[in-house]
This record gives sequence, C-alpha cells and structure tokens, in this order.
Amino acid sequence: MTLFPVVMPVTEVGHKLSGKEKVASLSKIAREALKLSAEKSGVRLGELRKDKKGVPCPVSGNYWSLSHKPEYVAAVVSKDKVGIDIEEIKPRAESIFAHVASDEEWELKERSWDTFFRYWTAKEAILKVIGIGISGLKTCRIISVPDENHIALDYNGQFFLVEQLRYKNHIVSIPKGDNQIDWIILEDFKP
Repeated sequence: MTLFPVVMPVTEVGHKLSGKEKVASLSKIAREALKLSAEKSGVRLGELRKDKKGVPCPVSGNYWSLSHKPEYVAAVVSKDKVGIDIEEIKPRAESIFAHVASDEEWELKERSWDTFFRYWTAKEAILKVIGIGISGLKTCRIISVPDENHIALDYNGQFFLVEQLRYKNHIVSIPKGDNQIDWIILEDFKP
C-alpha cells in the first residue's frame, strides 16, 4: 500500500493570529492537508472525531493523523493505524536531550539538534499510532538509525520503522511499515 503524507505551508492569515485563533487556524489548514491525502489515497472522509483521550477515531475504517507547527502542517490517511509529526529544527534548552532519549539511544547517533528532532518526531509518530500521549516517550526506544531518512523503534516489544522527510528546516516522521511513502509537498497552497 502507498501512503500519501501531505506537507503544506501555513497561510499568511495563520501567521497573524495568536492563542486559540491560531490553533484553530492551524487545525483547519492541517485538515485541508488531510483532505488532500485522502483524495490521493482514494478515500472519502466523513466527520473527523476524537475519543475522550483526544485520539483520532477511524472514519469508515480509515485512520488519520495531523500535526502542525507555525510554518507548516502535515497530515496522512491510512487503512492502518497511523501517526505523523512535524517539528521545526531549532535549539532549545540542552536539558531536554535527556528527556527525549536515554544515553544508550544517544550513542546510536551524534547528539545534535537535527538528531534530537529526528528522535522526537519518530517517537511522537509512534505514540500517535499506539494511541497514547507523551507519557509513553521513555517506553518508546530508538533501536537503530539505518540511514538519514529512517529510524527503527521499539515500543513494548513492537517494532516500527519510521520514514523521515527534511523540508525547509523541518523534520516530518511517519511509520513506514510495509508501505511505500509518497510525500506530497505543497509550497503554494491557497485555501
């Protein structure tokens, strides 16, 4: 099966907002990206709902996931449980390195902000598949970094291969499994 994750820019209107209005605007743009992923996948999505924990509920047997940051959003539809995460690569407090990965995980790849966000987005994507939040971060373990576009993880004995895309100082992660990934990047989206 082929997955069609969509990465889209946040429109100028979205940049001028703040607080709840900004979150609502980013969510709306991410849902546009989801609509494009569904169209490309030949899926017709109905009403998008979340359960009591905030986990997206399947629509007609199709799973979906969204992620948004101030500059870009990402979304994907799949027949299997799926998660997607996007983050901008930018330095934060150094203490956060220990929060995201163990010393053993850091030995797999040079400690850098690029690696930090690769680890973070890979783990976030998997936690979305599992249906839990950030509380599962320490249980989700990086087991190998085979190349610059993939990371292998373990969550309670379950193996995941995550594919990653770098785009304009952002990293996007999605579990690959046995799927082909056909990234769709829309730089000039106008609602």
